[in-house]
Amino acid sequence: MELTPDITKMFRTKRETKWQTQIQQDTELVKPYVTIHPNCSGKAVEMPAYGKTEMKEYEGRFEKVEWKDIPFGKRTMRKRKFYNAIPLEEDDKMDMDTLDFTASHVMSEQRKALARMNDEVILGVMKDKTSGKYRVRTQADGVCGGILAPNYTGDDGATIEELDTAPDSFNVIPVDYAAKGTKTAAGMLIDKIALLRARYQMLDMFKAGRGEEIVVAITPAQHMDMLLLEQTQNRNYGFQSLTNGEVNAFLGVKFLVTNMLPLDEDGNRMCVAWLKSRVEFGVWKDAQFRIEPRPEYIGVREQILVKAASGATRKDKEMFFLMPCKEVVA
Repeated sequence: MELTPDITKMFRTKRETKWQTQIQQDTELVKPYVTIHPNCSGKAVEMPAYGKTEMKEYEGRFEKVEWKDIPFGKRTMRKRKFYNAIPLEEDDKMDMDTLDFTASHVMSEQRKALARMNDEVILGVMKDKTSGKYRVRTQADGVCGGILAPNYTGDDGATIEELDTAPDSFNVIPVDYAAKGTKTAAGMLIDKIALLRARYQMLDMFKAGRGEEIVVAITPAQHMDMLLLEQTQNRNYGFQSLTNGEVNAFLGVKFLVTNMLPLDEDGNRMCVAWLKSRVEFGVWKDAQFRIEPRPEYIGVREQILVKAASGATRKDKEMFFLMPCKEVVA
């Protein structure tokens, strides 16, 4: 009887179990910004979209009921599939001399890659293969969805809905907006955040303290602009946690700092705002990880592979605001 355990199998089981636990923790990172739709299946997932309704006043007795239906629609979310495979070469340890390179290092980098991909799916962007810069995903790129990219609507899930990006649109905060003084194209200013809150309140669907949270995606450069504002350096304005480099709430707004926001046609950064409850992030396949031997290669001991499938959709387009920002980075 063979008493020696299969070392390779034990290694795979231990690492796969540990990695799956860590990936589940990573998925929690998107919860402050979107609504999670778990256990998705099939080619697409349909969900209802609905508008607001109003109460009617009545005075006497035995008044007849007047029906006013709530507006309904349908949103369709489709999945994007991803993978990453990295080989472990037996000679690496020998060639690297005293430097330590283990499966844990590889897994750590794969976790970071998966977290970045989640952000891409939510924002509806992708990295251009030619320029290496992020841009809005289009139908020509395959499955769309997310905040900035086209979304699928209609009974058959084939109708494309774009965000309203016209400069005079109610859902666009002008790049040169200023509450007082001269209007000059600028980055993310407190004036723009205040106007954003005001416009959400005008829509009558946003009520602070009722689970509706405003999220604004900004770039590191916009983050820097806000740090240098006089108001953000004063604790009385409630911006202390941002000066510690943390994503936090300010004026009732949460900030997602990311380098994935594209430029618009005028060269302004496409910062964007949304309500957490109005973005659905669907998980078709939680990240599956496996370590498997690859004996067909002379030096490859094992392959570390991860696969995942997820998608995102807007529940409407009225609750999303484009906030173009002039960006100057030294």
